[in-house]
Amino acid sequence: MAIRTLEDLEARLTADLKWRNQELFSWEKQVERTKDLTRSGLLRGGWALIYAHWEGYVKSSGVAYLEWVSRKGLKLSDLRDELAAVSIRASLQKLAEEKNPERHTEIVTLVREEALRPAELPYTDAMIRTNSNLNFKAFSSIMHALGCDASAHDAHKMFIDSRLLKQRNGIAHGRKEYVELEEWVEGRDIVMKILRDVRTQIANAAALNAHLR
Repeated sequence: MAIRTLEDLEARLTADLKWRNQELFSWEKQVERTKDLTRSGLLRGGWALIYAHWEGYVKSSGVAYLEWVSRKGLKLSDLRDELAAVSIRASLQKLAEEKNPERHTEIVTLVREEALRPAELPYTDAMIRTNSNLNFKAFSSIMHALGCDASAHDAHKMFIDSRLLKQRNGIAHGRKEYVELEEWVEGRDIVMKILRDVRTQIANAAALNAHLR
C-alpha cells in the first residue's frame, strides 16, 4: 500500500515493528522448549535474527519515511538539507568524481537548477545505507538524515558495535560463538527498545514537518 498520509506512515511503521517483535518473542519461547544441544544452535541463529531485525527495521522505516516525503511532490528547496542531499546524491557523486574542473562547476549549476524543481526522492533500500553492517555510527547518520536523533541511545553504542555486530559477524563466518539465553534476551530487549524509539521519532518527525527547511 502506498504511503500517502501521516496515518499511512504510522500504520506501516507500527505493523512492521509488530511482526518483528512477535517473531523475536516467539523465538525465545521456542528456545525455552529445547534441550541444551539444540538450544545452542538456536541461540546462535537467534543472535543473527536480532541483527536482521535491527538492520531491517532501521532500513524499512527509513524507506517508508522517504516514500511519505517523496509523495508530497515538494521542491528541492523545500526540503531540509539532509533530505535534499539524498535527492541529488547520485548526481553529486558522479560530478564530484570528474577530474575536469569545468565539470565541477556543473555541481553549482545542478544545485541552482534543481532547487525549484520537484525533488526526486527515491525510496528504495539503497537510499538507507547500512552497508549490511549497521554499526552505531551508521545508525546515527541515518537518524540525522531523517530529522531524528540517535543520541538518546549513546549508552548502547558499545553493545551495538562490540556485541551485536561482532558476534553476528562471527556467527555468519562460521565461528563458534557461545550465546546464553539471558544474554540473548538482554540483546533482544535493547534492540527492541531502540527500534520502538525509531518508530516514535520518525512518526514525530513526520507530524512536526521535520522534513521541511
